Amino acid sequence: MKKTWRHVSPAWDALGRTNALGAVLTRADGELASWDSDEFFATGVADAQRFVSELTVLLPTFSHARVLDFGCGVGRVTHALANYFHEAVGVDAAASMIEHARALHMNGCSFVLNDASDLSCFETGSFTAAYSRLVLQHIRPALVKRYIPELVRVLAPGGGLMFQLPEAIGVDPETGIPVLRHLKRYVPWPAVVAWRRLKCRLSAPDKASQMTMFGMPSGKVLALIEDAGGRVLDVRPDNSHGCDRVRGFEYWVTR
Repeated sequence: MKKTWRHVSPAWDALGRTNALGAVLTRADGELASWDSDEFFATGVADAQRFVSELTVLLPTFSHARVLDFGCGVGRVTHALANYFHEAVGVDAAASMIEHARALHMNGCSFVLNDASDLSCFETGSFTAAYSRLVLQHIRPALVKRYIPELVRVLAPGGGLMFQLPEAIGVDPETGIPVLRHLKRYVPWPAVVAWRRLKCRLSAPDKASQMTMFGMPSGKVLALIEDAGGRVLDVRPDNSHGCDRVRGFEYWVTR
């Protein structure tokens, strides 16, 4: 059976139905937040502004025709990106998130439900820019290896892509007793995966503990980009994944 986002993390749809805004943007401690709608979408305005500003420095001539927000959730950043592009398209695997996004009737935005292990719903080179933050870190590495080349594929020549991803996370990033956190560093990866699956099954489907964290060594990420025909513009330190003992990066790419 083909693995999909929903197969890997079935709780996202439930999270979207119980606390969509809190699931998209958690508190500093990783738990679900209670957001005022205006404040929530204001964070997307800041993120979109920074993305476009940084991309303009790296690629001054990139086109503002069409942007993809990969893992858009309820459209927090998609809505704001529509202020800079003729068309902003959000894609997500959770039906509940897409329902929320579409209900907001955002001008200049469209939203696509896609739980496949690729982006075949979009043609090659169909976006002049692409954005993804706090998304790939929740997808198993085997699927991330598929999505990164796909993000490069759908990028138009001369377009710009930015995605964020931490290095490989060998244990859950939750806080806890220091001694236990230290010991967990030495737990074999198969045991870690088994523990994560058990923890998710025992947790309520609308809890933040369902948000399993993954990552990928930067060397592998760079190889995936290169093999897909992408060219790396910059790699910048990024700790938005919230695990201070694991490095994270923003990858800025063109094609």
